[in-house]
Amino acid sequence: MTDKSIPVQRTAAAAELQPASGTLNVMTWNIGYSGLGEESDFQADGGTMLRPPSKAVVEKNLSGISAVLKDHQPDIILMQELAADGFLTRGVNVLGTVKHSLADYSMFFSSDIRTRFFPGPISLKHGLGTFLRVANKGTKIVRIPEEPEALMGFIRRRYHVQVTELKLGETDWAVINVHLSAFDEGANTRMQQLRAVLDLARSYYDSGKAVAVGGDWNMRLTPTDFSYTADDSAQFWIHDFPREELGDGWQIAVDPSMPSVRTNEQTYKAGVNYTTIIDGLIVSPNVEIVSAKGLDLSFQYTDHQPVMVTLRAVATGDAPVEAVN
Repeated sequence: MTDKSIPVQRTAAAAELQPASGTLNVMTWNIGYSGLGEESDFQADGGTMLRPPSKAVVEKNLSGISAVLKDHQPDIILMQELAADGFLTRGVNVLGTVKHSLADYSMFFSSDIRTRFFPGPISLKHGLGTFLRVANKGTKIVRIPEEPEALMGFIRRRYHVQVTELKLGETDWAVINVHLSAFDEGANTRMQQLRAVLDLARSYYDSGKAVAVGGDWNMRLTPTDFSYTADDSAQFWIHDFPREELGDGWQIAVDPSMPSVRTNEQTYKAGVNYTTIIDGLIVSPNVEIVSAKGLDLSFQYTDHQPVMVTLRAVATGDAPVEAVN
């Protein structure tokens, strides 16, 4: 668990991928390793569970996740907390099942948490997945700052982003999959990570590309007031996204009407758990947000809900000035 390397896994699509045209449809979804559905809480959030209550619960969640992915079929899926069979998934191969559900997509998986030489039932293989059903120039990883302390005292997370380059019409794009820290004291590591990610995004924009950065930011992306009755202490990890860090013309794409995450100090009950929006996309000034829609799954399958965003490249200065869709 102290190994600093980040292994990657690439899987080709079942058929040759065709170039994208018109708009780019992107889904971002933290699937919580198929273990954080409505029946689960989580110890690090103030709950009691270290892993899901049963294998049957993981399989139920995975079936629901797979159905949603098959139903929507975006051009690109930016997935966080994808995991192979092991301790967190109670032996269920979430990674393999998700890829099987997305046979028409290429997959790039990279581990942010993993064990070496641990037997299967107690092994960990957990990380980011970028799935594409459009032709692309490949995906790579870029490291970002790590937490100074181990999560829960023993888990070292190798933070990084996945960067995919592709062409849409006459425009070159860079699409970045991100998952920032959640339990860092005072959001100090998160801020370091955020600045590193935004610097990376700006470098691609400065080179003439349209840029979309999507994922689980672990920061409240827009003010929300969804009803809840749970104690406010469960919100200890939540910090607001610092809008002043965005440059002129950069926009945040979220659906303000639909929460994307719930707190995990207890199992999910509608109207009880605190919910807010931490999942979405940040796009460069030469990108128009055509639409942004959160999917209402009632947190049945994971503690996050997917966000679907449609994007289009535009001339700089032509994109709408409204930051939240």
